Amino acid sequence: MPFPQDQVAWVLANREKIARYSFIPQFLAAALFLSLAYATGHVHAHLLFKGARTRGTIVDLKPVKFSYRTSHGSNWYTTIYEPLVEFNAGDRVVRFQEWKGSESRDGTGWSVPVIYDPADPSFAMIDRGSWNWLPWAPCFVIGLPVALASLRGFLAFFARRARTRDLSSSS
Repeated sequence: MPFPQDQVAWVLANREKIARYSFIPQFLAAALFLSLAYATGHVHAHLLFKGARTRGTIVDLKPVKFSYRTSHGSNWYTTIYEPLVEFNAGDRVVRFQEWKGSESRDGTGWSVPVIYDPADPSFAMIDRGSWNWLPWAPCFVIGLPVALASLRGFLAFFARRARTRDLSSSS
């Protein structure tokens, strides 16, 4: 394999031009991370910041089957059990299905902490402490500074173009 000396020389010679357009891949990466954070966490974030807390009881475990195709072409199946939780919100009894399940059938009758939206108690989740922040918060923490760097590069790009245009028109 030849050494990439020509490519390295080209990158070094065009360093400023490359840096000028670096906001584009930064924007794409930020959009990916922030979209994932929103898709996986907008309900959880709402509940964590504005939700009420109470205790609920796991009344049932609903089996959910997943199938995967292996690289050898065979199918592999697994079943997880998502808890159905019942709690009191004022004078109402509310039941919801938690989307984070496990492969264990243990838990029916257990008392669990619940976070719910007082305006719409059907939006609820089991309070799992720091696990409530996964997977969406790390995606947000990565995506936000990348988005800000992209915005800074975008503004610098257009400021540089305006400055160049002003200099060329005054000549």
